[in-house]
Amino acid sequence: MLINIHTHQTDKQANEQIIYNLIIPASEEELEVFPSDETPNTWLSTGIHPWYINESNHKSQIEKLRQLANYKDIKLIGECGLDRLKGCPLPLQEEIFIKQIRVAEDVKKPLIIHCVKCFNELVSIKKIVRPKVPMIIHGFNNNFHIAQAVLERGFYLSLGSAILNDNSNAAHLLPNIPIEKLFLETDDKDVSIQEIYEKASFILKMPLDKLEDAIFANYSEICQ
Repeated sequence: MLINIHTHQTDKQANEQIIYNLIIPASEEELEVFPSDETPNTWLSTGIHPWYINESNHKSQIEKLRQLANYKDIKLIGECGLDRLKGCPLPLQEEIFIKQIRVAEDVKKPLIIHCVKCFNELVSIKKIVRPKVPMIIHGFNNNFHIAQAVLERGFYLSLGSAILNDNSNAAHLLPNIPIEKLFLETDDKDVSIQEIYEKASFILKMPLDKLEDAIFANYSEICQ
């Protein structure tokens, strides 16, 4: 079984289990009908993405997250997190992120995290809040020093299509990630999870079935 820990695509292969991401909308009108009847019948994650925090309506967004967080098909909370390049002011992003961590703690579900140029803040928040739930940084494509810093603090890393580029940080970093801290994903890219697993298997010099088993074991360890 190929676990695709984070995707915005509904198509999947026969041997693939996706965790489809539902982004909680910003407007009150959209919140009233969210999630829609068109929500895929699969495992899900849901959260308030830092790009879509409504500065005047974030309390309603958090309330919607609380309503959904206990649903059986919601396996992870997020994607949520911090983005220095896009979204509302960073102090509000941090406030909403911390509130989502609290929700995840209440329902004992892992977090799937979006982090762009805010790793110091991310590590600081984890140190202050001290959540017990696992925290997965998705789409990781940063350098070894950042990876080392977050791995030392217990984060999981999910790598995506960047590993298909031999010159990417993700491809260079992959052999240095403990296998028990690794996930793979497609995110919003038009690429198959099979291709990503095969490339990871090649880079790691690890049989594909062993890699599949290891990542499935990681999922089973942290998700209900």
